Amino acid sequence: MSVRIGALVLAMVLPGAAQAQPGAPLSAIDWLEQALTQPIGPTAPPRAPGPQSVPPLGGLDGFSPVPPAEDGPITARPLTQATLDSTGLFAAARIGLPQDIWGQSPLRTLTDAIAAQTPDMVPAAQRLLLRLLVAEFAPPRLTTKDMAGQLLAARLDKLIEIGALEQATQLLEAAPNKTAALNARAFDIALLLGEEDRACARLQGQLFAEGGEAARIFCLARQGEWQSAYAALGAARALGGIAPPDADLLARFLEEEDATPSLDPPADLTPMSWRILEALGEPVGTGSLPVAFAHADLRGTSGWRAQIDAAERLTRTGVMQPGRLAGIYTQRRAAASGGVWDRVRAVQALDDALGTAESGAIGTALLRAWPLFEQVDLDRAFARIFAEPLAPHDLTGSAATLQWKILLLAETRLDRAAQIAPDTSTGQLAMALAMGENLPETDLPGLGQAITAGFTAAPLPPPQSLWLEGNQRGRLLLDALGQIATATQGDMRAAERGLSALVALGLTRDARQIALELLLLDRRG
Repeated sequence: MSVRIGALVLAMVLPGAAQAQPGAPLSAIDWLEQALTQPIGPTAPPRAPGPQSVPPLGGLDGFSPVPPAEDGPITARPLTQATLDSTGLFAAARIGLPQDIWGQSPLRTLTDAIAAQTPDMVPAAQRLLLRLLVAEFAPPRLTTKDMAGQLLAARLDKLIEIGALEQATQLLEAAPNKTAALNARAFDIALLLGEEDRACARLQGQLFAEGGEAARIFCLARQGEWQSAYAALGAARALGGIAPPDADLLARFLEEEDATPSLDPPADLTPMSWRILEALGEPVGTGSLPVAFAHADLRGTSGWRAQIDAAERLTRTGVMQPGRLAGIYTQRRAAASGGVWDRVRAVQALDDALGTAESGAIGTALLRAWPLFEQVDLDRAFARIFAEPLAPHDLTGSAATLQWKILLLAETRLDRAAQIAPDTSTGQLAMALAMGENLPETDLPGLGQAITAGFTAAPLPPPQSLWLEGNQRGRLLLDALGQIATATQGDMRAAERGLSALVALGLTRDARQIALELLLLDRRG
């Protein structure tokens, strides 16, 4: 690893930046769908309340602290009286939202809206979604006792779906009490992170969701209690307490030396069945599995190619710091070509060119590298890696325009970006967005017009206006993020609606960065 890349990695992953660790959605596989439908109660005895110290999370930059809108007294309980659904890692005010954001929204509406969120949106919107999922808000006012914990479960499932396992773990640890459904999620997360011992230790003495007998048998075997595991498996089979595919796989796990011939992997791999196959010497590659499985390739036991693939997936969904990806790219020299290897070579070539401080070489390397990252939606990560070292250099032509674009996407050195901004309609609109200035009248068709319309003071149309006025801000924010995701596919009306809603919620800074990324990034696949 070069000195330049090494310094960048340290700056991006040490204090002040999280060490967070992106694909078909996890909801497409049974283990997560089953978790979503597990009953939340009964609960284990509540944990004694106490202060929580949570390190900063990756991707939580860009707060827009504004006071919450006034709409009368808030009747939710104080968050000092912790509930499952109020569990969070930092106060709502830190992202400029009111504590009572869920307000009068029906719980099912909120959980469905969270489940519908897609990681296929611009990075600034991904970061806003992540902050919303892990922040501490009062529970919805209409929540009844039998609904307790369902909103937390929906948030956890979305975090797992996008691969934000460390944040999900922190939320689970912060919960004031443990339920069967939460324990099931914690068990799966620990397995995905390669922490089987922790998973089994957590299982002991805890409530567990339906289907937890398979987990108990797995843990008995891992702890060397083979006879107990055999007996438990036989009893579970006799009583119908374990699914036949799980029973067959556990039988092979217990009888490894005399194992039956290899079976096809289950159609829907759970984290536990995936770990068992790995232990049997029949590992299933993570590339075709949901992105949460990618964490396994970062344990140091996988090859370099697998590590790169995993890091790219997790960076793409916004849960891994670009600096860590840069560190993996520069571990060694590529020995092949095509795909990831071309990106490895491009990063290393640009790093070498920066070392020469020769503008021509830097510009050439930059122009070769950018399209490789743009076509796999890693352009913003590339910008975060190289913005600072690129900033002082005097590039020309297309390289200078790209340099300017990178500085804006990385949200750094805006003074330098202003010096080299192109004198075009796109350049003028982008600089106004980045600098927080009034947006100019623009002759840009389509998206340019939608962006400027999104920042006008026009009232929101129904039903957005009704949600804002009816104390359903969380519902409005989730809808706005859905509109932004649709906008990335070229829907200009969705762009206007999403941006207008963010501005109405007081999230103007987030709206500006999202608009900037819609303008400068191509996410249309």
